[in-house]
This record gives sequence, structure tokens and C-alpha cells, in this order.
Amino acid sequence: MADTTQNGFALRIRRLLPTGWFPPAPATGQPEQAPVLNALLQGFGSVFAWVWALLAGTDAQTRLATMTGAFLDMFAADFFGTMLSRNPGESDDAFRTRIEEALFPSLGTRPDVVNVMADEVRQAGRVIEPRNAADCKGLGSLSAPATGGGYGYGVSALRYGSRAAPFQLFAQLPTGDTNPPATQTLDRMADVMPAGTIAWVQDVETLD
Repeated sequence: MADTTQNGFALRIRRLLPTGWFPPAPATGQPEQAPVLNALLQGFGSVFAWVWALLAGTDAQTRLATMTGAFLDMFAADFFGTMLSRNPGESDDAFRTRIEEALFPSLGTRPDVVNVMADEVRQAGRVIEPRNAADCKGLGSLSAPATGGGYGYGVSALRYGSRAAPFQLFAQLPTGDTNPPATQTLDRMADVMPAGTIAWVQDVETLD
């Protein structure tokens, strides 16, 4: 394989010079007989080595999967403008993952909302759709306490369903407090929800 270092390029240029014009390149351990010439050629070699390294890295920068550094930032700017930028201290791999998610988003499904909630608070939240029996269960009674999977009245874990609230959901985020949800969280949830749907979101201390 060709020597593409600074010294390698300097030697290749030196071999192209007419024979007899300058002393030959020294062998290993021998002193340099033409230090001025060598200094000049090393300067050329430095430039060529830098250009070669740039060319060698160019191929990797033509694919998102292998892009690094500023090329990733330029890719994001080309596709998303100022909507998607690198976070302070964010690695190339982490930034690339966010770019891929933005390029090929999964939208409009309940799992998308669930995933956003988990990503925002670092643990699973709770989604309750009033028209989803799996979320609200049946009410149950003393004579049939497990009817429809229900728990009966007055149980803290019971969520009442309603057919009068279509296209809506209640989301509980286990943040450990009851402060208003973060604006970023609400924006991200809105981004993945279908048009015409409503999410009522609250921070809760626990999901119990």
C-alpha cells in the first residue's frame, strides 16, 4: 500500500526530480544531504497528506450512517433548518439517531404517544382512553366484582370510561410532582398525535 503520510509524499516527489540534480534520499540511519530540499518537499508532502486524508474521509460523509462531525450538522440543517440541531455535548451517534427518527417518524398511534412520554420522563407513564375498555375496565359490583375486569366503585386505580369523549386521552406523567407538564413534553406529544385529537396531560407523583 502506498505511503500517504507527509514523508511518503515528500519521497515520491523527490523521486520525480531529475537524476543528479540533488543528492538521493538518505537510507535509514543516514544523514540528510539536502536539508533545504527536504524541508521544501516536506511542506509539499504535508499539503498532499492533508488533501489525501480529506478525500479518504469524503466517501464516509456521503451517507448518513457514516457521517461525522460538522457533516452531520450540515445534513440536519439541509433537511430541517433550525428545527433540529445538535444538543450541547451530544455525540455523533446520538445526534444521528435523532436525525433518523425525524426523517422516518412513526406518527399517529398510541405507542408513539407512550414512547414520547417514556422518553421525556425516563419511565413509563399511563395513557387512558375513555372509549378503550382495556384502559377503563368494567365497573364491577359486589355480586360480580371482576365483571369486565373492573374493580368496583371507589377504587383508586379505577378509571371511568365514556363513549361521549371520542378522540381524547388522558396522560399521566410520573414526574414525582404535580407541576404543569413541561412545554417540550406537550409539544412532542402533539407532534406524534393524529390531527383532531386531544390529550389531557398531568404530572403526577406516582401512578398508583
